[in-house]
Amino acid sequence: MTPSATAVAAPDPVQRRSYLWSDGGRTVAIAFTEQGGRGPAWLLLPALSTISSRQEWQPFCSAIAEQEGDPSERPRLITIDWPGFGDSDRRRLAYDGELLARFLADVRRDCCPADCGVIAAGHAAGIALRAAQRHGLAFREWVLVAPTWRGPLPTMAGRRSRAFPLLRGLVEAPLLGPLLYRLNTTRGVLGWMSRRHVDVAGPGLTPQGIKQRQRIARQPGARFASAAFVTGGLDPYDDPQDWLAAAEALEAPLTVVVADQAPPKSLAMMHALAAKADRTLRLNGRLGAHEECGRDLAALLHPC
Repeated sequence: MTPSATAVAAPDPVQRRSYLWSDGGRTVAIAFTEQGGRGPAWLLLPALSTISSRQEWQPFCSAIAEQEGDPSERPRLITIDWPGFGDSDRRRLAYDGELLARFLADVRRDCCPADCGVIAAGHAAGIALRAAQRHGLAFREWVLVAPTWRGPLPTMAGRRSRAFPLLRGLVEAPLLGPLLYRLNTTRGVLGWMSRRHVDVAGPGLTPQGIKQRQRIARQPGARFASAAFVTGGLDPYDDPQDWLAAAEALEAPLTVVVADQAPPKSLAMMHALAAKADRTLRLNGRLGAHEECGRDLAALLHPC
């Protein structure tokens, strides 16, 4: 029997790899995944958060893999876990925006083809723009999904506070730190965070989804990078004008995908950046729109 021309194609095989990243004499094992064909390459950057994982991109990757056409010509998708997050090493490092910007510049050089594009979610967008501004990071095309540049506590407070580094220090401390972190990664807290900031009707609102996010959040060493993110330690800029200037300086096309139901302060950041973009798209999501609306995002970007 001849297969129908409209039949859903078989999923692309997924290749799991490891990249040893060295910085200042420290070596960190980075988990990343490749799939797809010989089509345009894209580096997919998960959002930075307590629950950050490259698995956030699975709905998007699955939708791309099911698109019609020659499987060998599908886009090549490269998905990484940031240092300290996901399945990458979670060592105690001096995590900050500059460290992650250097990391991203090295990943671009060592793991991506010359003509690669980037799709960055959430806080990863701010890190990528800093890497472009400080380290010459360049891509064929930029797509920033629900982009932000400031961590949760500074965003809620509207400013930096001397209390935030003290709180980070408490979470990083032995004995007390693990206890504080465990209290803040209960299923109740993660569910509240998902409902308020991350999902509209996505995986974080189901018992199984919360269980999976807790597994990610509670891996050994997870508290170090997570505490840095929450307290603003991973913020790439102190002033919003700096990230807008970085976006304006990009030489490649820039698409900003606005998550229409994001929290008000984050939504205002997205609209400000969208004003500098070559193209603006919209998803009916919050800060986890790249995961919850992954299939919709694939359709918006088709052909990717």
